[in-house]
Amino acid sequence: MFQISRQKLMDGFKRFNSAYPFYITTAQDENYQFQYIPINSWEETFFAISPIRTAQPLKSFFYQPVQKVAEYPKTNGTEDDFQPLAIIGPKACDLQALKIIDKVYAEGEYPDTNYVRARKNHIIISTDCLNAGKYCFCTLMNYQPYPESDFDLNLSQIDDRFLIEVGSEKGQEILDTFFKGTRKAPDSLVKAREKLRKKVTEQVKKQNENFHYYQSHQNAIERHLDSEIWADLGKTCVECGICTQICPTCHCFLLYDLPREDRYERIRVWDSCFFAGYSRMAGGLTPRLKLADRFKNRFYHKFDSYVTNFGVEACTGCGRCIEGCMGNIDLRVVLTELEKRVVLKENLDLI
Repeated sequence: MFQISRQKLMDGFKRFNSAYPFYITTAQDENYQFQYIPINSWEETFFAISPIRTAQPLKSFFYQPVQKVAEYPKTNGTEDDFQPLAIIGPKACDLQALKIIDKVYAEGEYPDTNYVRARKNHIIISTDCLNAGKYCFCTLMNYQPYPESDFDLNLSQIDDRFLIEVGSEKGQEILDTFFKGTRKAPDSLVKAREKLRKKVTEQVKKQNENFHYYQSHQNAIERHLDSEIWADLGKTCVECGICTQICPTCHCFLLYDLPREDRYERIRVWDSCFFAGYSRMAGGLTPRLKLADRFKNRFYHKFDSYVTNFGVEACTGCGRCIEGCMGNIDLRVVLTELEKRVVLKENLDLI
């Protein structure tokens, strides 16, 4: 664990920006976004640790909303526009989400080469959460509001000083090359960080104290697969798909071919299981014609089939889906209601 002053950290970022373009968190009307900083464009005013996660999920840098994945016939001399990035400011919920997406795009028999390349070459400098966002519920999903792994470097702000934790060999190399003036952090500073982390963790727990899960989400959902409850729980859904677009773990896509003058390009775009055409098959048939079926499918995928296939739930409690929903649907409420009805049925069965 290392410590560095704010000014020396800014000087380090300036040197670092001479080699890498940045995406760094910025605030705009109390919303936190990633701002692009081209090479050699660093200014100290750019830097501010966002207190909570950004609206934009981290996945967008590794699995782009629109991306060319192939072309045919293959032309000679085609330029590859891939460029390694330094992404500064993502939070723990997004780091955990990348690990979940890894199971689809980086592991197994057929890894996605574009995703794997981005995972290998992009640099992640994460930061601790300084507050609990209004919709955050990471602790309900057994995560913490501070990074514990899967970063190259992590920054923790303590007044005008910063703790730097190294999470990879690449991170150590970056620290040694660009950030001069670091020194070993004293135990008092490490303890101060732990105190701040505990405070934020308790804030998240406090605002979610009305949501309690006594059994697995998988069990609750499987008990309702043939239930009419989904139509009631999703009655205000307008099929906008925002919950899946800003979700850090959703990864469904659509492929289409784009004609060019001398070739075709195959384009991949983000898709959503809420869209009526998502599961449409040849002849126009679809197994999920009703909105209630598509609503159920989202929860089934995240908390049931993903667990069966990969051993982990596809949710990290970032709360983006709750914040962005035009129908005011709260994922926590849906899961709680499913469990309540399971418990009610079990009690009735005992009578």
